[in-house]
Amino acid sequence: MAELYVTNSLGNLTVKFNISLRYFVVKGEEGEHLWTIEIGTTHEDISGDSISAKKIHNVVAKNLDEVIESALADLCSQIDWSPLVEDKRAPFIDNFSPSGGDIPITANIEIVIKDKLPSAGIDISNMKVILNNSMQDFDITSEVEVVDAYYNEYKLRWSPPLRVYNTYD
Repeated sequence: MAELYVTNSLGNLTVKFNISLRYFVVKGEEGEHLWTIEIGTTHEDISGDSISAKKIHNVVAKNLDEVIESALADLCSQIDWSPLVEDKRAPFIDNFSPSGGDIPITANIEIVIKDKLPSAGIDISNMKVILNNSMQDFDITSEVEVVDAYYNEYKLRWSPPLRVYNTYD
């Protein structure tokens, strides 16, 4: 059995969950072990009643994370997480590279965007990335890829699609 703690990032409540994983030797369709997962908590629901544990049967290893996340989301929806703190700060650029002048045309651009807690998280679906070459603005939003993504931190990379190395008169 493992313990997992869930904290609402807009509040100060942390709830402990217990997770038990048991597998069966019987093989699934693709030769994988089948798992039974049980997730529960002693925390009370919104009405003050106990929350029933979730049991999920016949889980295969390749979707284990998704099954646990879905079960935890359902259990967490039964908990009163208030009082919540208002998220008043916008996300900010924590780091970018390369920086300075004389950046080679072969360089990829990396940006780290963070949001301090308490936070509602970073919504990159509304993000717009503008490149300025000191003469003109270019919207490169569709060309930026997410390299790493966490709740309150994103690492983005832009690799220029066309790299011109020589010019001819």
